Amino acid sequence: MRRVRVGVVGCGMIAQLVHLPHLTALHERFEVAAVCDREEDLARTVAGRFGVPRTYPGVEEMLAGTPDLDAVVVLTLDHVAAVLAALERGKHVFTEKPLGYTLAEIEQVVAASERTGASVMVGYMKRYDSGVRRGLEEIARITRPVMARVHLVVGPRYGNWIIPELADVTRSPAAADPGPDPRRARVVEEFGAAPQRILEVYMDMFGVWSHDVNLYRAAFPAEPVSVKAHCSPDGTALTATLQYADGFQCVFQGASTGVHRFEESLTVWGEDRTVTVDVTNPFLPNAPSTVRIWRDEPATGTDARGAAREEVVTGSYEEAFRAQLVHFHECVTTPGARPLTDARESLLDTRLMIGMVRAAAD
Repeated sequence: MRRVRVGVVGCGMIAQLVHLPHLTALHERFEVAAVCDREEDLARTVAGRFGVPRTYPGVEEMLAGTPDLDAVVVLTLDHVAAVLAALERGKHVFTEKPLGYTLAEIEQVVAASERTGASVMVGYMKRYDSGVRRGLEEIARITRPVMARVHLVVGPRYGNWIIPELADVTRSPAAADPGPDPRRARVVEEFGAAPQRILEVYMDMFGVWSHDVNLYRAAFPAEPVSVKAHCSPDGTALTATLQYADGFQCVFQGASTGVHRFEESLTVWGEDRTVTVDVTNPFLPNAPSTVRIWRDEPATGTDARGAAREEVVTGSYEEAFRAQLVHFHECVTTPGARPLTDARESLLDTRLMIGMVRAAAD
């Protein structure tokens, strides 16, 4: 099996907690040749922990100093600049979501990927969860979908309250005072004038909510003909209703609360069955998602109708973060292979998110 030489951009929480442990465990597939972080002490600490031989202060220095990389893994808070830098050198890219915060910058990445031939995979790890994959298969079996609901309530700190309870993460001193947020400035430039609550809810959607948009679009990729939405005054809750040309409807509801609970699900009601996918907190290692299917059995004998049947399917204990890296390796090493969650899919996800937020602003 060919090993893929990767350089990692960003040594923060998601690198330490998830990606570097899996990259190093998958040593038959990956060689982590270098890491970079603008906090050089953090880069050296993390490199020492995971046995990475080279550290750099930035992506440009890493690409110049380790030119034989096959791929770059982008794990910073703001991804697009590092993604573009890697693509311009012909490196394949795995990037944490979101790929970008505006349509313009995502379109720039799509164009660069197509021009250079280097692939971009976006880290929507829930699409690689075995339970979620089974749920999408069950939804595809529905004779005629009638209605769907995406439900998400993530608790404090956008659901990240669970992380300190699971593992220690070495933090950069800059994390306590990150300064002005360049992402928000770009969003404001593209959006134009918008109420503060709209900007808040849009930025929040790039947390856990964007995963659910991607999951929902995997089941229903068509564009809605009508979008109506409402946002709470503080931007912590959004409800949207999507209407489609064939009459199918979806309600999207998401919120952040003070209760330490993680609720994430997709339910689809159809002519012949109902399917619910209950997604587990992604930071609970090896915790499978669950699929529930309700349907009626055929009538038998003198019964007026058949028995109501409920089936519960639990996914395997394969870690979704690990599974997505295995898929990335296949995409890099197999000619013609394309990532399941590529840059163009991210562009379509973001368009739907913007449609919901703009509807709430109207």
